[in-house]
Amino acid sequence: MSSGLLVHLVGQFVKDRERVATEALTYLAQEYPTVRQALGALAHLDPEVRELVAYRSEVTDREAEGRPDIVGKHHGRRLLVLEGKFWAPLTASQPCGYLRDVSSGGAVVFLCPGPRIPTLCDELEARIHAEALGQGRFVENSDLRSMPVTGNKSLIVMSWVAILGRIEDAAPVPDGRLAYELDQLRGFVNLLETELVEWSREELQAGLSHTTFRKAVQTADLLFDLLNREERATRQGHPRWEDNGSVYYRSRFRVGQVEVHVGFEPEQWKPTFPTPVTFGIKSDDVPDDLKQSVHHAYIKIVDRLRAADSAPVEQLSFTTSPLSATWWWGPLPIAANRPAEDTKLLLATTARDLLDAFTITERQVPSP
Repeated sequence: MSSGLLVHLVGQFVKDRERVATEALTYLAQEYPTVRQALGALAHLDPEVRELVAYRSEVTDREAEGRPDIVGKHHGRRLLVLEGKFWAPLTASQPCGYLRDVSSGGAVVFLCPGPRIPTLCDELEARIHAEALGQGRFVENSDLRSMPVTGNKSLIVMSWVAILGRIEDAAPVPDGRLAYELDQLRGFVNLLETELVEWSREELQAGLSHTTFRKAVQTADLLFDLLNREERATRQGHPRWEDNGSVYYRSRFRVGQVEVHVGFEPEQWKPTFPTPVTFGIKSDDVPDDLKQSVHHAYIKIVDRLRAADSAPVEQLSFTTSPLSATWWWGPLPIAANRPAEDTKLLLATTARDLLDAFTITERQVPSP
C-alpha cells in the first residue's frame, strides 16, 4: 500500500528526513488544540493549560543546554521537551541537560522506533543515575515507559506510532483534516523505520556508508532486544561502543556459563564479509573444563548460520577461529532484498540459534 505522494517526494528529495518528522509534529502542535491536549497529557499538565502551551522547534536558549527538537513553553516556563530519535546516538545534553532546564511538573519525551525503546531506556537510565538525577527505573505503562526524576519531573520514552495514536484518540470529534495530516506523518515515520531494517543485496555488499551505518546500529539494537527478551539470556551491562583494537558497538549476554558478545563491527564489514553484525566469545572467559565443548558449539553454530536462508552469504570469506584463538567469533546473517518483517524474523531465528548452541554447554557442566 502506498504511503502517499508527499511521503514519496520527501523520501526521494529530502536528505535530513528525521528533522522532517519533528518539524511535522511541531506544525501539528501549533495548528491543532487536540495535539496540544495530547502532548500536555504526557506531562499531566492542567487541561486548561495544555492548549496554551506554545511549541517551537530546534530551540536554543542562552541559559539552556543543547538544542531540543521541540520545546513547549507557557508563561516562560519550559514544560515539555520532545526529542525524536530514529537512530542517532544521545548527545552530551541528553537527557540530563534537558531535564535540568524543564520546570517542575514538566517532562522530557523521547520518540523513537519501537524496537529501539529497550536499549534507549537503558542508556537514558544509566545517565540519570550517573548524574544523580534519580535512582528509579523505567516503568512500562500502556504505550510508553516513564521514570520519575528529581525536581518533580518525568522522563518518557515512547514510539512515534504511540504518540500519533494518542493524538488521534484525543480528538473529541472526528477531524478530517487532522486525520489526513496524521496519516501523512504516520506514513513518513513508517518509511523511516522500515528503511532502517530493510537491506538490499547491494547495501550488504558495499559495506559502510552514512546510510548503512544507521541501519547497522538499528539492526544491532533489534538483535539486542530479541536476546534481552529471552529467559535463557541475561544481559551484562548496557550496549555501548568499545575500542579494543577495533571499534565495535556491542552488548554482552550471559548464556549459562558462557558470555556471548553480539553487535555491529564496522571494520569487518566489506564485500567479502557482507554483514555488519557479528558474535564472539572471549576464550579466556570460558571455564577450562568447558573450553572444548563451547568451542565445538561455536563451530557448529557458525556452520548453521552460514547455511541460513539469507543473502549474500555465498560471498562470505571467513575462517572459523581455532581453539587457541583469543576470540571465537563469526558472522550473523541478514536477509537481503526482503521486507522488514523478514529481517526481524531472521534475526529472531539467529538469536534462538545462538541460545540453543550455548545453552547446551550449561548442561555439560559436571556436578560439584
